[in-house]
Amino acid sequence: MRRSHRTRDKLLALGVINSASCVFNCGEVESLEHLFFHRPFSHNIWRAILAMCNILRPISQWTDEVQWMLDHARGHKFPALVRKLAFAASIYHIWLERNRRCFKNEFMPAQEIVDRIKHDVASKLWLGQKTQRCEWHHSLCENWGIPLGAKT
Repeated sequence: MRRSHRTRDKLLALGVINSASCVFNCGEVESLEHLFFHRPFSHNIWRAILAMCNILRPISQWTDEVQWMLDHARGHKFPALVRKLAFAASIYHIWLERNRRCFKNEFMPAQEIVDRIKHDVASKLWLGQKTQRCEWHHSLCENWGIPLGAKT
């Protein structure tokens, strides 16, 4: 959130690499804004994750997404917790995919990344949730694959 990712545009400016081309082979410069969430690959992942959070809205620039998250994920209520976990897991897994492509020349399909984000978020929600919370927020729990009555 503090723009500290070492994206290729920053590495090029430091003289560490010779090209700032996006590792997703779209022909654009890899920057934080491009990677999160203007690149169609990451845009589609983020749109799917927002849908699982029951959020349907246009996706914006990195700073606007961060600000939206800060404004809509405050507190300790269940929907806010889901949003925080979903955002963090999305950034983490998109960055992992970027690094996998950069350093291992391996590629994972977007749906598999969505599935991994879903697993991570659901695991954290399930471990910390109470059955009553899931009954109150049935659609969120269904979206993330948390069975009702799974834990008391």
